[in-house]
Amino acid sequence: MKKTLVIIGILIIFMAGYFYMNKPRPLQCVGADHLMLARIADSTYELRGDIVFRNPNTMRANLGKVDVNIALDEEVVGVLHDEFKTAIKGEERFNFSFQVRFPLSERLLASRDSIPVHISGTAGSDVTFANYTFPVDAGGMVKRIW
Repeated sequence: MKKTLVIIGILIIFMAGYFYMNKPRPLQCVGADHLMLARIADSTYELRGDIVFRNPNTMRANLGKVDVNIALDEEVVGVLHDEFKTAIKGEERFNFSFQVRFPLSERLLASRDSIPVHISGTAGSDVTFANYTFPVDAGGMVKRIW
C-alpha cells in the first residue's frame, strides 16, 4: 500500500510540473483579412471582413467571446459583442467573420480612394479553468467603391 501511494505521489508531482511548465498561452489577434465595403441601399453601407486569430499553443484552445469596435477612418461604425464556443487547433489560425451595416457620413463620402479600417477591443475564452482575455488590435485598408 505504501509503495502505491509513493508511486501515485511521484506521478502527481511529475504531472503538476508538466502542466506548470507548459501553461497554455492566450490566443493572439494577428490581423484583419478580406475587408470589403459594399453599398446596400442609398445611404446604407456594409463592411465585411475577418478578424484573424492564432493559437500559439501545441494543444487546442477555446475562443468564446469577442468585444470590439470597428472604425473607418477613426469613426466608429460598428460594435461587435459576440459570445460563442469554438476550439482552435494547436498552432493554427481561425478567421472570425463579421459584417456591420451603417449609414456613411459625409466626411467618409468625401474621403480618399482607400479608407483605413481599425478594429480594437478584447477577445477571450469563457471556459471555467482557462478564462482569459487578450487585446484585439487589427486593421487594414478598404477600397472606396462609390
